[in-house]
Amino acid sequence: MALAGVSIITATMTFADGWTCRACWKSNRQQDPVCYRCKTPRDADEAQIEERKAAAEAAAATPEKVPDLLVALPVVIFRSYSRVWVRGGLGVLGILAFLVFGGVTDIGYLALTGGMGAGLIVIGFLSGEVSDAMRNREAWAFVVGAGLSVVAVIGSVMAFEILAPGLANPTAIRWGSVIVFGGAGVAAVAGLVLLFTRRDAEA
Repeated sequence: MALAGVSIITATMTFADGWTCRACWKSNRQQDPVCYRCKTPRDADEAQIEERKAAAEAAAATPEKVPDLLVALPVVIFRSYSRVWVRGGLGVLGILAFLVFGGVTDIGYLALTGGMGAGLIVIGFLSGEVSDAMRNREAWAFVVGAGLSVVAVIGSVMAFEILAPGLANPTAIRWGSVIVFGGAGVAAVAGLVLLFTRRDAEA
């Protein structure tokens, strides 16, 4: 299944016409000169690749530091949401299969359901990448996390309105979405502010 040039294969995201890093086996875009995950150059020789692998193994063997509140809360939130969104997307695709085998012929409704399921899976995988980057205190991850929260609020409200109209009070659904997913956005923004505040204090 593909969405906007990105295909989903098991638990990885593969870019069309991209390249795969031989050190960490992560997929990268065609224009990326280095791997976005481990920073290995695209044209690295065998010696460089082995050096990167050894460094990664040494880092993995080192006991992980317990993160402070700056990253602990948003990391836990987005890591949890990642699993929920992926499983939710698989569930929506299951509903799609049920509709198809049940004889539903409304192409628009089927396409909308399939798109929603695929979107949840993509957002789930992206949320997992964001949580890992937050642990490494990368500023872009907090910004993307806040954006994912906004998308989640809008998407959850639309999902109830489209797939289960009348199942619950619309106002309650909106407030519930804002509280659950908006809270994650607040945590991401707060983490971003603290990130730069601490950098300035340490400088």
